Amino acid sequence: MPTAFDDRERAAIRERLLAAAVDALGRGGLGAASVAELAAAASIAKGSFYLFYDSKEELFMDALEGIERDYRAIFEAAPALPGTAFERVHAAFQAAFAKVTSDPAVTSMDGRTLERLTRALPPERVARHVEADAAAMATIAAAWSAAGLLGPGVGAAELAGAGYAVFLMATGLRNLPEGPRAATVAVVALGLALALAGTEGAIGEGSDERGGRRDSDTLRRDSDTLRRYSDTRRHEERRTR
Repeated sequence: MPTAFDDRERAAIRERLLAAAVDALGRGGLGAASVAELAAAASIAKGSFYLFYDSKEELFMDALEGIERDYRAIFEAAPALPGTAFERVHAAFQAAFAKVTSDPAVTSMDGRTLERLTRALPPERVARHVEADAAAMATIAAAWSAAGLLGPGVGAAELAGAGYAVFLMATGLRNLPEGPRAATVAVVALGLALALAGTEGAIGEGSDERGGRRDSDTLRRDSDTLRRYSDTRRHEERRTR
């Protein structure tokens, strides 16, 4: 019979299970770990796994949603950056690319993995995920719009599409040598920023906090700030679970 756990133990075990799932995603996807292996990584018996999740796919979906929350945190922080709309949007997408291309759990994921995951889950669980994701992106889009980061006719659908594009490109980018990968990221980040924010305040037209022209070093620094914000959000979220 599975062991009973108190609330503190359950929270710690759930955290270990999620960490094990993220590690498995980075090592090869859904097939990289069995329920027994995931349970062992969390220091529980295989039977106890089912006190937390009905299947390993449920666990992987929770892990994926955690990754997505960290990713969205970059976009949540963008309105608070200094600079023009273009510069802030550009910095956000630079940071987003840096995050997804450095995370093995993301770079190992492709369309087939996501399709396999959604097919294995109950339809209501998939629908709940889609609804929550859409609501989160709508909230971000509203904040971007209020901060003047989105150009005319650009809304939640366009921002979400751009965000998904970066997330899904991570798999293909991992196979490119460093030079072409950096060039691809630079071009796509620039294109997405222009498409969402428009050309006003593009590189070289804005001013930094010293009153000078904002250059690529400034944009890179803003990008690093957004990535640190995302990492801090992940740490704080884990502490409060």
